[in-house]
Amino acid sequence: MRQRVEQYFRELGERLDREVEALTVEWRQSEALAQIQIGDDFYVFIVFSWSDEEDCSVEFMIGDENAVVQTRHLDKLDAAVSIVKQAYQLARERFACLRRPS
Repeated sequence: MRQRVEQYFRELGERLDREVEALTVEWRQSEALAQIQIGDDFYVFIVFSWSDEEDCSVEFMIGDENAVVQTRHLDKLDAAVSIVKQAYQLARERFACLRRPS
């Protein structure tokens, strides 16, 4: 599953290349945390967790390093929401475990 998640983040990075300043991924045993920088101290965070091919989840956070949206970042909020939507759509296309009703 990790290889599939790695490929997902590579593809997402290619799609977002012109929209973001940086995309980094930290790996844990069965979890990946992506930090997508879209401004000075402003990020979209994606947490992708899995236990196997049938059980996975994706969660999103927006804001500074504490996931707080400061007023100076309000002009980037629409871009952040757009990135979340693109990331979720791509994840649902790539992972059957995200297409099941919760």
